[in-house]
Amino acid sequence: MDTNKIDALQKFNQRLNSQPSDEGIESTPDGKARTLVISHIEMTLDELFFGQWSTENFNWNTIANEVQGCLELVVVHPITGERIKRLGCASVIIMVDRVPDSLKNDPQARNQWALSPSNKKPNALDLAFPKLKAECLKNAAQSLGKIFGRDLNRKNADTYRPFKLQRPVTELPESTMLKLEQGIKSGADEFEIRNAMETLADLMSDEQKTKLNQLIQSRQ
Repeated sequence: MDTNKIDALQKFNQRLNSQPSDEGIESTPDGKARTLVISHIEMTLDELFFGQWSTENFNWNTIANEVQGCLELVVVHPITGERIKRLGCASVIIMVDRVPDSLKNDPQARNQWALSPSNKKPNALDLAFPKLKAECLKNAAQSLGKIFGRDLNRKNADTYRPFKLQRPVTELPESTMLKLEQGIKSGADEFEIRNAMETLADLMSDEQKTKLNQLIQSRQ
């Protein structure tokens, strides 16, 4: 792979693994964790992938009093143009009516109340389904990088360390050219100067060679 492309990929990965915006972080309803709200997830997807993202294969099923779902987040990589898929899964609780006071001190009875379909709130799924899809999308996006909230609630989080490429030298650096010029002007041994010029000949342009030769001749 071309080194310039690898550099571009690494810079993009650095962006993916930058910290999310503080404005998009909120506490979960129970106050025990932090989460990145869906609006910031979707907007960041728009920004990083230029709107080229979508969701596919949204599937769901009910387990007791919860609705569990999975979907695939599909993004088009802005550097390679490849389609990347990430699976996201989540579950939400089906809201039920308030437990009667007579059952509050009986854990088993409270659970039975929550599991009974007859106690479901009339609009419970109207609220639960959009939330389920949003949570699935958030879960899928997290696998793309820290900017989507991947490490918000992790005590031990790794840091992205890009592989540093050593670019092949294809031309003479200006700093080396300057040292040669200064060496000639300061009276450095001509043999050493000529030897250095011969070693660096493949990296020097005709203009640079001419300039150094003229400096040597003017010194003589």
